[in-house]
Amino acid sequence: MFETMEPIASTHQADQYGAWQRDMIRRHGWALQPMPGDEDGPPYVYTVGLSGFGHPELILFATAPAVAAKVLNDLGELVRLGRGLAAGERVRLRSGDVHLLTFPESADWLFAANDLYRAPGDPPVRALLVVPADELAPV
Repeated sequence: MFETMEPIASTHQADQYGAWQRDMIRRHGWALQPMPGDEDGPPYVYTVGLSGFGHPELILFATAPAVAAKVLNDLGELVRLGRGLAAGERVRLRSGDVHLLTFPESADWLFAANDLYRAPGDPPVRALLVVPADELAPV
C-alpha cells in the first residue's frame, strides 16, 4: 500500500517530505498528497506522479484518508498497467464504483503535482475528479 505523510510544519520536514515523495514516485509511479480541510473546503487527497505516465492526476474530496488512499492507489495501479482513465467513465473498484470527471482548476488544488510536473508558462497539470457512485467501503 502506498502511504501518505502528515501535513508539513517546518522547512526541514518539507525537505524530508519532498525526498519521501520523490522516492515514492520513483519506486511506485506516484505518491499520495493529503490536504486537511479548513473553513474554505473539505479535506482531500490527490495523486502526484501520474503525470509522469502522461495521464491526468486524480483528486478525491471528503473521504476518509484510508479509503481515499485505497481508491486512488487502485486507480493508479490501473494507470501503471496501461489503462487510460477518462472523464465520464465509471470504474468498478473493490471499494465501490467511482465516476471520473474533468477537474479544470488543478493549479488551485494540486500544488505538489504542479510543482513537479508543470513547466514554466505551461497550463496546470491535467486532473480528474474521482466521485463515488455510492458510498465507498474500506477494503
